[in-house]
Amino acid sequence: MDEQSSSRIALVRTLACKYREAMNAKVIVMPKAAVLDPQGNAVRDAMRHLGMPEVRSVRIGKYMEIDVEGQSGDLESRLRRLCRDLLSNPVIEDYVLRKAPASAKATARHEEVSRFGKATARQSANSQLQKSKRRKRR
Repeated sequence: MDEQSSSRIALVRTLACKYREAMNAKVIVMPKAAVLDPQGNAVRDAMRHLGMPEVRSVRIGKYMEIDVEGQSGDLESRLRRLCRDLLSNPVIEDYVLRKAPASAKATARHEEVSRFGKATARQSANSQLQKSKRRKRR
């Protein structure tokens, strides 16, 4: 294991074990505007093929929720370092870090999970459609 990986693991362990008060951090990682997004282009093309010619572009990213115990003064800077060094590739991706108190977490998580579940179901259906089209071409 290289030195950078071991420092990342140590940082994650520190965040997970050191603190006792709860906080929820939400991280959204997206490709930079200047970077091509082939997965987003494939989804855009599938959406157009399925009757949505109005769709101009799609960008595919990552969404993460991190539960952290504790609220020290340097917690946000360490979370930002974690986002930069582990969760995103700063050369081609940007990230947004949003912190929320643990009390607001349950309500927000329920809303996001229901929205995420619907989007995932649509993506799964589109993926199945693309697979069946590939099989027919062969």
